[in-house]
Amino acid sequence: MDASAALQRPVRVVDTSSSETEGEMFEAEIHEYATPFSGNTDAAFDLARTALVSQGFELLTNAGSEMRLRGPGMQSNRQSALLGATEVWLRVTGSEIAVSATLGGVAKMKAFVMLFPPGLILSLLLGFWAIGMAPFEWGWALLMVGPWFFISPLMAASMKRNTENAIDGMVRGMAQVGSPR
Repeated sequence: MDASAALQRPVRVVDTSSSETEGEMFEAEIHEYATPFSGNTDAAFDLARTALVSQGFELLTNAGSEMRLRGPGMQSNRQSALLGATEVWLRVTGSEIAVSATLGGVAKMKAFVMLFPPGLILSLLLGFWAIGMAPFEWGWALLMVGPWFFISPLMAASMKRNTENAIDGMVRGMAQVGSPR
């Protein structure tokens, strides 16, 4: 590794041009990350293959300096943060190793945690109306659901941050495993 590559810092790029700016609040974002790399591409890709296939990712291509995988997505926030990515494209170009990941699992979980509180309130109100409760008796239910309007955005942001950190950590690990000793 030359001196200029050793001094480079990892680059984190997040493409948010296709998210909320176009009115699609729950559209999957693209996360990109790159770090300096010079070494054994096969060893680096072995680490990623092991980490991702063990989480249920399907290997789509594995050719030379590029690997593409498709994942099952995230069903719960108790699963591995890597499942927040539904498509992962790893590549070694020049003196860096880079990843582009579609955060489809994060978008799915974000939709759930953001739509759950209004859906719960609506079903409670309809249920109370159906059994003939007076509207002034509904207040306790609304107070119990109210905090979720603040908790939900925090949970969504946390899932996204955890997925990005897991992907970035995997790429840094790939660079370490593949580097000459």
